Amino acid sequence: MTAPHADGERTDVDRAIALVDEATIVADTSSLILAASENPGGTELDAVRVLETIASRLGGRSRRSTVAPGRPNISVRFGPDPAEARPGILLLGHSDVVPAGEGWSADPFSPRVQDGWLTGRGAADMKGGLAAALQAMAAVHRVRPELPLELLVTVDEEDLATGILAHLDDPPAPYRACIVAEPTDLAVVVACRGAANLEVEVRGRAAHAGRPEDGANAITTAARIAGWIADDHERMRRGATGLLGSATWSVGRIEGGHGTSIVPDRCTLLVDRRLMPGETGEQALGELEAGIARVLGHEGCEASATLLMEMPGFETEPAHPLVTAAVDAISAEGREPRIEAWTAACEGGYIARHHGCPTIILGPGDITGQAHQPDERVRIADLSAAAGAYARLLLALDP
Repeated sequence: MTAPHADGERTDVDRAIALVDEATIVADTSSLILAASENPGGTELDAVRVLETIASRLGGRSRRSTVAPGRPNISVRFGPDPAEARPGILLLGHSDVVPAGEGWSADPFSPRVQDGWLTGRGAADMKGGLAAALQAMAAVHRVRPELPLELLVTVDEEDLATGILAHLDDPPAPYRACIVAEPTDLAVVVACRGAANLEVEVRGRAAHAGRPEDGANAITTAARIAGWIADDHERMRRGATGLLGSATWSVGRIEGGHGTSIVPDRCTLLVDRRLMPGETGEQALGELEAGIARVLGHEGCEASATLLMEMPGFETEPAHPLVTAAVDAISAEGREPRIEAWTAACEGGYIARHHGCPTIILGPGDITGQAHQPDERVRIADLSAAAGAYARLLLALDP
């Protein structure tokens, strides 16, 4: 626990909080928004360069790890490297943002401050969280320089997760805890479902639509597969329990056919499967393959499924010291503490599984109300509160 420091009656928490500067967090977030890093279709390199500049100014040391040309992960450390004798605390984020799209009232990559809000693509998801985390880490380092702190920022989180997958090639490191700085509206998220993206390819036989019995209709078979997916989704939802409820299925895209006068010989389904903690993408693939096998045989078509991407889930007990410390940190910032589960997915599950450390998600901004939409924004007071909560939490986790 944090003890009083020799600096009068002030504790290390008091001293760290005094070093958190709201204006600097806003400026750093704005710099990151200016460094557009749309994904897919762009590069995170400019955003990584901004992170390096911020880290250097704050006294951190950064290291790049190239995932693909122009797409490096970056690690920023304060204090000594994590070790078995003194495990580190890991904060996690990503440098990419979803494409800006249409409907903005102004340039999405020109940050603007108005009425207590900062607007721009990435303000909530999650460049504000990155700036708040770096500010908190630097403040804690000033008062507790012996504490190993690290911020890992990955590329490609919004698409194929190649950044975190590259990180998994490194051997596990000793971490006491992981805090994912994704936007949670400052709720402490203790459970998160994973996600698997799957593709189903149905192969039929083309024929003239005047004699459809001469062919094998791939779209009709794909529809039967989509029907099985919907039925299995309802089966899982009926058994929903606990914070996370159940796994889910959703068909996100169907594509096939050549025209009205041709029996379609090909059809493709893109499928989302939300995973419960401990479930793997391979298990979901096996379930889908079994469902396909039940459906085939009606029209003479063949079908196969492929796992495109997997993001594991995680769950941390609400009574875990990491969670209670996070709740106390949020309360100390004058916010009502909330313990929640997340319906989205994030890369925290990879960290929990790879490094074996307890994990939570905690960050400024609203993932459903502000992120991934035109005029994305974050409340400036929430950026400051997040940085203060991170600083309190990092110090509380120091044994």
